[in-house]
Amino acid sequence: MNVEGDALGSALAMYALLKKLKKRAVLYLNDAVPDIYKFLPSSRMIKNTFRKERFDTVIVLDCSDSSRTGKVKDSLGCADCIVNIDHHISNTYFGDINWIAPQASSACQLLYELCRQFGVMDDEIALCLYTGIATDTGNFTFSSADSRVHKIIADLMKHNIKPNRVFENIHSACEIHDLKLITGLMASLKLDMSRKICWVAADKWEDKGFDLTEIIFSIMRLLKGVEVFMIFKQISANKVRVNFRSREYVDVNKIAKFFGGGGHRRASGTTVEGNLKAIEDKVISFVKKHAYIYKNGYKKK
Repeated sequence: MNVEGDALGSALAMYALLKKLKKRAVLYLNDAVPDIYKFLPSSRMIKNTFRKERFDTVIVLDCSDSSRTGKVKDSLGCADCIVNIDHHISNTYFGDINWIAPQASSACQLLYELCRQFGVMDDEIALCLYTGIATDTGNFTFSSADSRVHKIIADLMKHNIKPNRVFENIHSACEIHDLKLITGLMASLKLDMSRKICWVAADKWEDKGFDLTEIIFSIMRLLKGVEVFMIFKQISANKVRVNFRSREYVDVNKIAKFFGGGGHRRASGTTVEGNLKAIEDKVISFVKKHAYIYKNGYKKK
């Protein structure tokens, strides 16, 4: 669920790889493809309705828990083998075969290695992989964008990729009301007394077919000295989505995991039932208690 660039890119790259290997493949996703990703090759091949049919293998990509596949979960039992390929440190190893690499920047990085092993690469696969790696590394600004990632990108760039066009497709999707929403959230931005924790809360959050989350985080990260960033979103009458980011020291996966979520050390999230203000207070209190805040900053763990 919550389809984004790495999930789509890895799924489409796997689909293309299987077709190149002369395998019969069907691509299922819980959600429709957001408009900003419809430029990706073969995105029209994605199905959102599921037929009862048997497969030799089901491959699940960029998914830390089988429940994250949404309604696709009901179809996981239609195969003799489940292959789980992921890079989330919170992965539950739900597959019969599990390739979990938390040190990787993205699922697309793992798909690149797989394509390299099979000696399969073309312009379409490269575009899917580039898009997934770019989105999951914050356009190569996160600490996960290490030397290996840049070497991979250099190799993918041999396949007629236009980075400016990828960026424009994904990031030039805002309308004026979206920018006004962001402005309003920034005006309500809060800092704790240590000025190490920063957060905003939206009492109404709607799915627009693309997510403003990373745009908001990119603005919050301009604040000097802040270590933990959070966005609280009221997504329904009794559900609040909480997204976490950290700059250097705090493992936000552990924080998200406490509230039933997970993800990465520097980027995680969870969905909690309850009232926005009550959840905000509870989570902030927990973060203050467990984020190792000291007078001179954060204790490195």
